[in-house]
Amino acid sequence: MSDKFKQQVYEQAWHADIPYDEKEVVRLIKACELIRRHADELEPPRRYNLLDVGCGVGPLRKWLPENEFNITGLELSEAAAVVARKNYDACEVADVETPWPVEPESFDGVHAGAIMEHVLDWHAPLNHANTALRDGGLIVVAVPNLRYWKEIRRLIRGRQPHWLTDMQHLHGYTPKFLKTLVSLHGFEVIGFEADRVNLPLMPRRNRWIERRFARIGSVLILSARLIRRVRVEDDSRTEQFDNHKPVAMRSIEIMPR
Repeated sequence: MSDKFKQQVYEQAWHADIPYDEKEVVRLIKACELIRRHADELEPPRRYNLLDVGCGVGPLRKWLPENEFNITGLELSEAAAVVARKNYDACEVADVETPWPVEPESFDGVHAGAIMEHVLDWHAPLNHANTALRDGGLIVVAVPNLRYWKEIRRLIRGRQPHWLTDMQHLHGYTPKFLKTLVSLHGFEVIGFEADRVNLPLMPRRNRWIERRFARIGSVLILSARLIRRVRVEDDSRTEQFDNHKPVAMRSIEIMPR
């Protein structure tokens, strides 16, 4: 993806003067609930250090108060970063696919909401998250779900999945694929939630349904803990590394020297 196109994509997505819609707010609230739950488990208790990747204008502050959460944003758009710095403790301007300008093992949690469908290399952000997180750190990833029952209905009818009719969306994810991908990167998946399921004849919003049937919901919200340090690359790059082993999804794990 060209730098110019990336810039255009991000500038359209960071909500300059456009409020987050109801569906996005639900996703953000659920992500913050998962982060809060992890923060409550920290021993000894301390101010939680969170990295919000692709942070836009810094919306998480609404649900994660300053006295409990130190939030650093990572954002490609300088215009968005200017706004985010007013909401967060800091915001760095960087492409999420390049090395992140943060200290290794310095964060308790990473939030990557609505990012993984836009990146060209899905390994890159997860490699960098593995480096940025402390041992046992939490990652929360939210992506459109290709297994959403309405998407399956579109496929049966011969129509393109809704999330892949937009050129900004470079990848689609199913729950199984996303779990495998995140696990390859040294994370233990805790669970899935969905922003909504909207099954026929079911209530529009029901938290039990959104957990129990998350794998057919609209947006997947995955949470996982870091359990080992690892780096993974696409196997087309095999010749660049002397020491590696093949792993799932046409990828290689780079072995420590």
